[in-house]
Amino acid sequence: MFAQYSIKQKSIAFAVLMVLLLLASNKRSFRPTLNAYDQLKEVREKVQFMSTSSQNAGALRTEMDYFKSLLGEQHIAPVAAQQAILNFATKLSAVKITGISETHFSVQNGFNVITNQIELTGGYQELCKAIYDYEKDFDTSFLVSVNFAKTKKNNRKNQLSVTLIFQNYEKAT
Repeated sequence: MFAQYSIKQKSIAFAVLMVLLLLASNKRSFRPTLNAYDQLKEVREKVQFMSTSSQNAGALRTEMDYFKSLLGEQHIAPVAAQQAILNFATKLSAVKITGISETHFSVQNGFNVITNQIELTGGYQELCKAIYDYEKDFDTSFLVSVNFAKTKKNNRKNQLSVTLIFQNYEKAT
């Protein structure tokens, strides 16, 4: 059947047939395999990113909670912060609220600083417990200053009071 063709013609036909088979196998087998390998590589990178990002998300959440505890609640109205301070003080039965100052606003280093001040009177242990409760359980504002004072009342009895200063920080817009 192929006796009529010369070796040169058979070699050319064989080379053409090999090129056609190589192109067909490239289209049907090699190219999809390489595409699948590339997709597998992308999926592995995404899985690696997702696993590290979920670990980073937990660390980021912990860090955000830490900063929240340092700076107090963000985006809270100054009146609401002052009201929250008063509401918390009314839950403390052993101390009395003797004064509250007007809210003070200032801008420092790109932050709005909102300052509230409250004065409480009572016994030493009750005032210390109130300060402790504010530090531990109050998260609307950050307690920045505590100042004890002793005053004479009616020339007989000493009265102990504490002045608490709270601040909220917000990024200035």
